[in-house]
Amino acid sequence: MAVVEVDGLNHRYGEVSALMDVGLKIPEGAVYALLGPNGAGKTTLLQVLMGLRRPTAGRVSLLGKEISQLTLQDRASIGYVAEGQPLPGWMTLQQLEAYLAPLYPTWDHALADELRRRFRLNPRRKLKTLSRGEHMKAALLCTLAPRPRLVLMDEPFTGMDALVKDELVRGLLESVGNQGWTVLISSHDLDELEALADWVGFLDGGKLRLSEPMDVLRERFKQVEVVLGEGASPTLSGFPPEWLSVERSGRRISFLSPSGNGLDEDELWRHFPRAARIDTRAASLREIFVGMARRTTGENQLQEIAR
Repeated sequence: MAVVEVDGLNHRYGEVSALMDVGLKIPEGAVYALLGPNGAGKTTLLQVLMGLRRPTAGRVSLLGKEISQLTLQDRASIGYVAEGQPLPGWMTLQQLEAYLAPLYPTWDHALADELRRRFRLNPRRKLKTLSRGEHMKAALLCTLAPRPRLVLMDEPFTGMDALVKDELVRGLLESVGNQGWTVLISSHDLDELEALADWVGFLDGGKLRLSEPMDVLRERFKQVEVVLGEGASPTLSGFPPEWLSVERSGRRISFLSPSGNGLDEDELWRHFPRAARIDTRAASLREIFVGMARRTTGENQLQEIAR
């Protein structure tokens, strides 16, 4: 079942189109990474899914129901965590948990205890005294303790140090793996997303440019590095338009190819007949993100890099 299903979604802020004809399906149990540059429409999409904004046009369904038909029990099965999400600072974490638990029939006290221990949170501390990382951990605990079927996360790692990010990622991986939750997470922390996600979508200019499983994406996108032979002078034009992030540093030329196993080695040697070596490997999520972003902004020309 598609836990999230969006079809023909549009949203406008006055004359500005934030989302344009977005179609999206997220299968049950997936961890879906939503990528895109600032202003791409990621937060707007998450807010529409949460019912915080009404779509201008299009259809949205969560948990198999049209969003307008969701009951209170359905909404209790959806968790939402966002950067800067306010918590009542005058409360302790213990008091906040005691306030929230009766509101959720599925609140799991044992899971809350486990998450509190894993995140090393003191339940008796005032929420206003928590660091930024601790604040996000507390918000995540309160989101996951009701055992939601769907979790939406908007920039949850912003401003955290590497150790806190690692703790959150490991906590999420363990929780998702054990509980089978579906997670949609928007973040610029690509290394963390690469460890978490098994599906990837790229949103830019309000349009969803791609959406596919992580293993398919990594099989399809290849990073190619060409080392030219002595005295070779590469042509700085005429590269196939599908090559992304073409860069040159001395005798090395690198680029991102989206053609995967269909990459034609004969074509590579035709472009670089005097190459000393041509290496191909699976691209990282960061390399794919940069290549897609450059293409959509029209910056996919060859770039000279100072040695």
